[in-house]
Amino acid sequence: MKTLSKTSIIFLFCIFIAITSAYGQNKVVVAKEKHPRNKVVVVKGNKHHIGKVKVYHPHWAPRANFKHRWVYFPRHNFYWDNFRNVYVIRTGTIWVTSKTTPKEIENIDLSKEKSIELSEEYDTQEAIQDKNEEHQTEYKVK
Repeated sequence: MKTLSKTSIIFLFCIFIAITSAYGQNKVVVAKEKHPRNKVVVVKGNKHHIGKVKVYHPHWAPRANFKHRWVYFPRHNFYWDNFRNVYVIRTGTIWVTSKTTPKEIENIDLSKEKSIELSEEYDTQEAIQDKNEEHQTEYKVK
């Protein structure tokens, strides 16, 4: 009987230590793992939760960090899709998706151009060009 009570006390003490050490830490641990299509997963942990944040580094700006899908270039009125690594650009009256750099912007250094990372609410939209008029007025070039 004594050994059972000692064992249960030791067991409860070990559980107590494990729980308090897990919740007592307030550290942010960052671990980077390379993924296809220039994605880096940043793992952040604290006492409440552990989550993953995808960070995108497009080929035209490898040092830039984007967390959302769409990047809008207001001066040239086109979009970059971080999920699919494509440009969405208007040619005439239609919108075209292109994996290669379109002729209209091939001589432009996009890393130096003003770009706006669109918010998370647009991440699920496939046809971002439907909101183009709204983006043109909101992010007017000065």
